[in-house]
Amino acid sequence: MSSPLEWAVSAPDLFQANLLRVAQGAVVRSQEDGRADTGASPSRGRVLIVEDEYFVALDAEDALSAAGFTVVGVAATAEDAVKMAAADRPDIVLMDIRLAGSRDGIDAAAEIRSQLGILSLFATAHSDAATRSRGDAAASPLGWLSKPYSHSEIAAAVSEAIIKARRGSTGGV
Repeated sequence: MSSPLEWAVSAPDLFQANLLRVAQGAVVRSQEDGRADTGASPSRGRVLIVEDEYFVALDAEDALSAAGFTVVGVAATAEDAVKMAAADRPDIVLMDIRLAGSRDGIDAAAEIRSQLGILSLFATAHSDAATRSRGDAAASPLGWLSKPYSHSEIAAAVSEAIIKARRGSTGGV
């Protein structure tokens, strides 16, 4: 039997379907434990995770859920990110730059910002000057979080980004 990583690489359609199933399960779990508009324990904010690496997405979801954020979903492509942002209206989008499919996270963040007014926090291993310049110009992100990151780093960056988004400001986190 192949490893989960080999499976994800060799079966991208199944990978994306499983990622969506996991994301849907996360919403159900957050509703069950009182973090999604049930009044039991207020969420620190609603976050859409856009990440095409299965285990990175799961780890980010776990870190944010444990820190009290509501993860509204996980998308692996730019197209899915735009659809999910429109449907779920998160406070912010945690956006990877390199995504599955023909479009990248900068394109998705720019479209989500222009169509929905929802800002993104870029979480990426690709933060060279050219990428940052393109991302800043196209999407005016709330900031940049460099991979790899710890659970405490992602929670702090998302918390600060949500505060900035609620104030209506942009600029590096």
